[in-house]
Amino acid sequence: MKSDNYIICIGRQLGSGGREVAKKISERLNIAYYDKEIISEASLHSGLNKSCFENVDEKPSSFLNCFGMEYGFPFYPISGAMENSCLSRDNLFQIQCDTITMLSQKGSAVFVGRAADYILRDHPRMLSVFLTANISDRIERVSKLAQVDHAKAKQMISECDKKRSEFYNYYTFREWGNAAGYDMCLNTSVLSINQVVDDIIKVVVEKFF
Repeated sequence: MKSDNYIICIGRQLGSGGREVAKKISERLNIAYYDKEIISEASLHSGLNKSCFENVDEKPSSFLNCFGMEYGFPFYPISGAMENSCLSRDNLFQIQCDTITMLSQKGSAVFVGRAADYILRDHPRMLSVFLTANISDRIERVSKLAQVDHAKAKQMISECDKKRSEFYNYYTFREWGNAAGYDMCLNTSVLSINQVVDDIIKVVVEKFF
């Protein structure tokens, strides 16, 4: 790992502008950006079909997964029914962990979601950020981006946040969105996207340069 590498990990509520913030940071700092790209990289390096990772992306495991791990069930190739099995989720998550770690060693980067802040918690130059926003603004943003009405957008937000929270809490033993677990928590309803980007970059410069 290069000594001057630094990592920015961004957790986000759906509709808070996390992807936009991360992309702008990536462009302004001229560093790598990883969001869905993590899935592509994990597929490439594992040899598994990309759809395996997409089907369980930021989704929680279950009791059966714990049961399988506790009793030492073996790892089988992911195919057919196994693709959606609880046991396969842990295997896929471990592959994503290895992929994120590998990508972090290639150079400075910004990671979006997928518990990257926990996976890279021992990285000596990592900044963890969580983005939130007022529910009305989140509904408006999701409605426009997904081209759905407000009722559908609200449903999407509720379901997505639940999955992200359960996924993060299960694999990290932390609480998703709890301010105590992040270096910075910012509200994109209070600050504009550009102001949030400015604030994060300011801390990056002060912390790592």
